[in-house]
Amino acid sequence: MLEPLVGVGPLRFGMSPEQVNTAMGEDAPDGVFSGGQRRWSRYHQHGVSAIFGSREQLVAVGVNAIYGPLVRWEGVVLVDRAPSEVRADIGRLALRHGVEAVPNVEGERDVPAWGVSVGAVQQWLLDAEGFLQRGNGMVTDLLVTGSDLAEDPHGEQNVASWRSNSRRRTPEPGPWPVRPERERPRWECVPLVGVGPLRFGMTPEQVSAALGGETPSSRHTYHPYPAGSLWEDQGDPAEERLIEERFEAAGVRVHYPWWEQDRGPFLGAVTALGRSGPQVLLDGIPLVGRPVTAVEADILGYLKDNDLGLRLQCSGDQEIYGLGVTVRAARVGDSVISEARLGAEQWYEE
Repeated sequence: MLEPLVGVGPLRFGMSPEQVNTAMGEDAPDGVFSGGQRRWSRYHQHGVSAIFGSREQLVAVGVNAIYGPLVRWEGVVLVDRAPSEVRADIGRLALRHGVEAVPNVEGERDVPAWGVSVGAVQQWLLDAEGFLQRGNGMVTDLLVTGSDLAEDPHGEQNVASWRSNSRRRTPEPGPWPVRPERERPRWECVPLVGVGPLRFGMTPEQVSAALGGETPSSRHTYHPYPAGSLWEDQGDPAEERLIEERFEAAGVRVHYPWWEQDRGPFLGAVTALGRSGPQVLLDGIPLVGRPVTAVEADILGYLKDNDLGLRLQCSGDQEIYGLGVTVRAARVGDSVISEARLGAEQWYEE
C-alpha cells in the first residue's frame, strides 16, 4: 500500500539502511557505495530497491515490474500493467484530488503531490519450464519518493545511479509511428561484413554516400582524453571523436566503435530501427518490425539448422553468437516490435 510522501509497504522515508534491512527482513546483497556511504540497495526477494540520500536516509523506493509488489493507490494497481491503462487511471485520480499529473521522460506520469513516478519497461513472462522470456508488451514499474525528491525525482544523483545500474533502455516517450512493411526497403544481411548498402569499416563520408547522400539528423561524440582524468596526458583533452550517427530517412543508427593509429572513425555496427528502419533479412528471416517473440522463434530454428549458439545480453537482447546479429526491441505504445543490430567482429569483441 502506498502512503504518499510517507512510504510504501513496510518502508518509511527517512529510515536508515539498517532499519530498511529490518523492515525488509533481509540484508541487501546488492548495492552501490560512494565515499563510504550507501547510495542504494536492491532487495531481490522483494523486487524493490531502496535509494538513500546524502545522510544515508531513505529518500526513494524503486519497484520492479517483474518481481516487485503490486503497489496500489486508492484501489488502482500501479505496477505490472499496460502503461496506457495506468496513465488513464492516474489521470482520473489526479483530477479527483485536484492535483497535477505531468508527463515524464518515459512518456508516463509523475504526480509530485504523491511522490509517484511511473516508468515503462519491456514485459517478461515465465515459460512452461519456469524461465523468464521476453514478451511483446510494455508494463509499468514505479519510483516512489518522499517530499524532498517529489518535484524532480530523476534529478537526484543516487536515483540516476540506480536507474543506470538497472540497465534501462533510453526512454522512448512517443509518439511511436511505425513505417508500414510495404514501405520498408529490403536489406540483405551479410554477417560480420555489412547490411544493405553499408559495409563495416566505412568512414562517415562513405556511410552518408551509401545512404544516398543523407545528412545525419544527430551525432554523438566523446572525449577520449578528458581533462582531469587519469589518461588526459595520453592525448589532447580537447579531442572529440564520433561514436554514433542517426539517419532518420534511412531509419538506421550507425556506430563507430574503434579507431586505428589515430585514424577513424570506422563503421563497426548498424542498428535497423524497429519503427522506421529497413527490413533486414538474414537468410530470408525478416528481423525488423515484427513481434519480438516471433523473431526469436525464427532465430532459434535458424540456430538449430546451422549449429550455432545464442548469447543473452544483460539487456535481454538475443545475439547469434559469432555472427554479430542481435535482436533488439523498440517501443510502440503498450507493445514492442523487433529491431536488429548488425556488427563487425571487432564490435562484439570489444
